[in-house]
Amino acid sequence: MEGVKGASKDFYAALNIIDSGEAMEKVWAHTPYVTYVGPRAKSSIIVGWDALKKYWQDTNKLFTERKVTLTDQHIHANGNMAYEMGQETGDQKMKDGSSSKVDFFVTNVYEKLDGRWVIISHHVQPKPV
Repeated sequence: MEGVKGASKDFYAALNIIDSGEAMEKVWAHTPYVTYVGPRAKSSIIVGWDALKKYWQDTNKLFTERKVTLTDQHIHANGNMAYEMGQETGDQKMKDGSSSKVDFFVTNVYEKLDGRWVIISHHVQPKPV
């Protein structure tokens, strides 16, 4: 359980770093089965590390600041797999000058690969109004 909590902490630390994707590269599995549906997702699920790496490189270019924290964390681990559900809150600022609040439900899935917990799936959805 502590390893999963550490992986979660590392993921959210990386999420708050605006770089060329290097921070996310350290916390995600580099496998063809990783999946991502973020708040900017419009019509498709990002699948595979190569596509996700490009997503972080492109998306981070749009931001000047992203401050996201996880609250109400619920984790279940079984063997080499674990999931976490919670609430993401925070603020984000874009290079175009706009800003928005982060207020999402989130599900993250982790896998223990080569003795280390890494994220393999991230899905957020806005809270209903």
